[in-house]
Amino acid sequence: MSIGIEIILIAIAALVLGLIYYSINRENETTAKLRSIAHAVEELHRELYKVDKRLSAEMELIASLQENVAINSNHAHASDNMNEISIPIMESLGHIEGTFSAYKEKTENRLRYLEERIRNLSLPSSISGLDDEKVVSRYNQGMDVDGIAKELRLSKAEVEFVLKINQLR
Repeated sequence: MSIGIEIILIAIAALVLGLIYYSINRENETTAKLRSIAHAVEELHRELYKVDKRLSAEMELIASLQENVAINSNHAHASDNMNEISIPIMESLGHIEGTFSAYKEKTENRLRYLEERIRNLSLPSSISGLDDEKVVSRYNQGMDVDGIAKELRLSKAEVEFVLKINQLR
C-alpha cells in the first residue's frame, strides 16, 4: 500500500515539475517576443527621428533658396532667368518633402501596428490550449458564441476573446 502512495506522490511531483517547466518556457518565449518587438519599435523611432531631421534640413534649405532667389531677383536684371532656374529646384524640393511625408506616415503606421501587437501580447494568449481548440472547432462547425459559451461553461467574453486571438472574428 505504501509503494502505491509513493508512486502517486512521485507522479504528482513530476506533473507539478512539468507544469512549472512549461510555464517558464512560455514566459521565456513571451519575453523574447516582447524584446524583439521593442527592438523593432526602437528602430522605427530612430528612423522617424532621422526622417524628421532630414525634412527639417530640407525645409531650411528651401527657405534659404527662396530668400536667395528674392535677393538675387532684386539685384539682377535677369530675374526671369533666375525664376526659370528656381522653379525646377522648388518642384524637386516639394517632391522630396512629399516623399518624406509619405515615408513618415508609413513609419508612423508601422509603429502604431507594432504598439497594437505589443498590447495584444501583454494580454493572456489564451484561456487554455484545450479550451481554445474546443472553441475554434465548435465555431467552425457553425455554433454561435452563446451556444459555445454554454456548452463549454465559459463566459461569452472568453469565447469572443479566443475567436479574436485565432482571427476568426
